[in-house]
Amino acid sequence: MRDVFLALSNDLPAPFNHPFPSGATRPGYSTTVSRNGGYSFMAIIAVIATTIGLCLSAYTFGAHLALALEPITPTLPFRFTRRFLDRAVVPIAWLAWLGAIFMTIWPPDRPGGPSSSSNSSSWANETWRGQALFACVLAPPGCLLRFYASLKLNGLIPSFPLGTFAVNVFGTAALGMAFDLQHVPLDDGGGNDVASVQSIMVGGGRLGCQVLEGVMDGFCGCLTTVSTWVAELSGLSSRLRHAYAYGFASVAVGLAVLVVVMGSVRWTIGFDAVACATTRWS
Repeated sequence: MRDVFLALSNDLPAPFNHPFPSGATRPGYSTTVSRNGGYSFMAIIAVIATTIGLCLSAYTFGAHLALALEPITPTLPFRFTRRFLDRAVVPIAWLAWLGAIFMTIWPPDRPGGPSSSSNSSSWANETWRGQALFACVLAPPGCLLRFYASLKLNGLIPSFPLGTFAVNVFGTAALGMAFDLQHVPLDDGGGNDVASVQSIMVGGGRLGCQVLEGVMDGFCGCLTTVSTWVAELSGLSSRLRHAYAYGFASVAVGLAVLVVVMGSVRWTIGFDAVACATTRWS
C-alpha cells in the first residue's frame, strides 16, 4: 500500500531504462519525472493491478504445483514431527530472537567489528541494524499480534475476515506513521536555541531512522499480510460478491488511511531524504 500512495504522489523512483530526449538529465534511483494527474491515476492502477495479479497468480500456480508434486514428495512421520520438530522450534526461535537482539546491540559492522572496514572508525558506515537487525527484533511482536487478532476476529463474519482486515489497516497506518517520521526533521526536545535547532535531524538521526525502518520492515511487515489475504480471497471465490467486497474494502481503506497519514505530510512540508541506509534507497 505504501507504493500505491508513492505512485499517487509521484514519489516512486524512476528507473534508468526510461527513454529520455537527447541532452536531458537522466534521473537517478531516488528522483522522479514530473507528470500530470492522469499519469498518477494510471500509476495507482498499475501498482494495484500488478501486485494483486501477481499474488493471485503465484498462489494459484503454487497450489497447482503442490498437487502435481504431492505423489513424489516425501513426508516426515507425524509422531516425529509433533514430538521433536515442533518442540525444537520453540527454543530455537527464542535463541534466534535473542541473537538478533545481541547483534542489534553489537552489530557486526560496528567500528572495530568483524564485518567493519579495516579503516572505518565511524558509526556512519554501519548498515546492518537499519537493513535487517531491527526488523528481525521487531518482527515477532507483529506476527503474534496478527495471529491472535485473526484467531479472535476472523470467525465473527464468515464472509469478511475481520481480523485480517483489522491488522492490515492498523499495520498500514503504523507503516505510514513510521515513514512520515523517518522523512521529516525531529526535535530532540532540547529547546529552541541555535544549538538545538542545529541538532534537529531527519528521522531523529541515523539510529532513529534505523529503528523506524525496523518498525516498517519488521513489525508492520509481519503484522500485515498479503499471503493470507490472497488465500482468503481465493477461499471466498465461491461467492464472488463477498470476495470482491472484501478485496475492494481492504485496498480502498488502506489507501485512504495512507492518504490521510502520509498525504498530510507529503503535501504540506514534504519528505526529506532519509538519514540511514535502508532496503529501499540510501
